[in-house]
Order: sequence, then structure tokens, then C-alpha cells
Amino acid sequence: MRVKHEIKKIVFPVFKRVSSLVLNNKRARYAYLKVSTFFVDHGISPLLSTSSASMRGRWLKQGTQDSLVDPKTYLDEDKSTEELFKEVLPYLSKEGAILEIGCNVGRSLNYLHKQGYKNLTGIEIGSEAVKLMEASFPEMHHATKIITGDAAEEIKKFPTGGFDLVFCHSVLVSIPPKANHIFKEMARVSNKFVLILESEGTCTAYPRNFKKMFERQGLKMIVSKIFTEACSSLPIPFKEEHIYKNNTIRLFVKNKSQK
Repeated sequence: MRVKHEIKKIVFPVFKRVSSLVLNNKRARYAYLKVSTFFVDHGISPLLSTSSASMRGRWLKQGTQDSLVDPKTYLDEDKSTEELFKEVLPYLSKEGAILEIGCNVGRSLNYLHKQGYKNLTGIEIGSEAVKLMEASFPEMHHATKIITGDAAEEIKKFPTGGFDLVFCHSVLVSIPPKANHIFKEMARVSNKFVLILESEGTCTAYPRNFKKMFERQGLKMIVSKIFTEACSSLPIPFKEEHIYKNNTIRLFVKNKSQK
């Protein structure tokens, strides 16, 4: 036990120093992101990423006394909510089945509910977030099927092609590499569209090449745009560095010819 403690005393300062050098140097950061993205795509956790246990605990325990995350932070709609759905809603009927992965307190589901979409389902790991959802959006919560559990496992229980749209907002970068099967499952349960908004330039979570991850599952990307609060979208084609600094919205369609 003492040996382990001594090793930690030596390793931690070195790790902290390396982290600082990577995060504060533009070239080093870009290089690290490319390497870590490759690792995560292949099921390996990068050096600077939060451990899978810590990441799971962060969202599982949100809203509790010992948590660093307050689900109230995610109650209010922002510009990203409307921007996320702008491209896909014209192609969805009001009766269409929609699934959100990691719905948290339900602001995205509530947005869709207000737009007239009633066939909604959400998966959320944090029980306190679900309680806040019920208190904050009672009408939507009552009309929506909410499943409390780990999305990477719960999604396996849904039927193939059961949803017209499967979407998530800032969730997939928190899914550990060992759960990469979630991409296959999202493609499987979708009958039409998969929609994501992710911060693809994260160094401390799990960055991925989301285009490749979904295209491997027979999906075709039809929309790719940068979103930032400062401006709703940047010029296309955008540069790689933009992806590392802003959120990226990607819309995929099911390529049914591959069935």
C-alpha cells in the first residue's frame, strides 16, 4: 500500500505536467486529439481521459450531495436546441417515434413536445435528473416514456427500426470506449435518422470520428455543421481546427439499400 502511494506521488505530478503541456499548446493539443480519437474509435481509453468509472459516476450521481454536476444547469433551452433539430424536423411526421439518448432533465424532449411530437422516448442514467424533469416539465414527462438506466445497455432492449429519429445532445463523448457498441445499436433501432451534437475537441472525455463510427453501421451523413453560441453556424467547408473549438452537429440517414 505504501509503495502504491509513493508511485502515485511520483506519477501524478508528471501526469499533471504532461496534461498541462498538451492542453495549452495548440499543436500538441491537435496531435493528441488525433491520437486519442483513433484510440477511442478502437475501444481504448486515451491517457488524459477521465476513467470510465468516474465518468459514469459523474452522470449517475448528478444532483446528489456529493456530485459536481447540477442537473438544473440543463433546464433552459439555448440556441443549440433549435439549431440541432432545424434540418431534420421537416422530414418527420408528428406521429413519428423519437428516441433521445441521455435526455437528462428533458429540455430537448420538452422542445419536441411543444412542437407537437408526442411519440417520445428518453433514456437517462441520473435518477435525480429524471425527478427534476417530472417537476419541471410535467406534461411532457407524463406523455413520454422515460427509462432510467445506462443508455448503452438499455438501447439493446428496443426493437430494430423502432424509431424514426434517434438523437443525443452532448452525450456520446461521455460514453466510454468499451461501450462503442452504442453506435451499432443507435443505427439498428433507427428506421430513418440519427442526429447528434457533440464537442468533438474534448481532451478529457472520449473524442471520436463520429462520421466514421456511424458510416460503419450503414448510415450516410447528410448534414455536418459547426455550432457555437456566437454564431449559429460557421462557413462550410470549415477547417479541422473549428471542430476542436466548437460543437459539431451531424445528421445521418439510414441507407436502406444496404439491408
